[in-house]
Amino acid sequence: MSKALNMLTERIKDAEDRAARVLALARQDQLRYEQQLGALNEYRQIYSQQLGDKASQGMGRDQLSHYQAFINKLDNAAQQQQQGVRQVRAVAQQRQQEWQQLQQKRKAMETLLERQAAREALRQARQEQKLLDEFATIQHFHRQQPEP
Repeated sequence: MSKALNMLTERIKDAEDRAARVLALARQDQLRYEQQLGALNEYRQIYSQQLGDKASQGMGRDQLSHYQAFINKLDNAAQQQQQGVRQVRAVAQQRQQEWQQLQQKRKAMETLLERQAAREALRQARQEQKLLDEFATIQHFHRQQPEP
């Protein structure tokens, strides 16, 4: 049974390692999406500031229209990116849960193996003590017998 438990524990460890790598990739995706969203928002802020500066200096209707159209495109891109951020966050959270479940299984298996090893060590200690007691009894019996 111990060999089977050891093999199962190793398989769970391997699955846990794979889940950890998948989780790391999901977190990298999440970070990349969040950084892209931040860049879009920053670019929109800069472009809006430029629009404000140029509008205060006087700008034509066509130029104003182009700025506003571009800002609207940035807003749409940011909304789409925000949706992407939500999706990759959900995936990362799911991967986190999968990894944690495998980690819990591994820990439970290791605890089971430790308990099994402790029981086996106790059984061996008792068997050893029994042999020592029998040996002591035999020695005591031989000492009490008179020599011919």
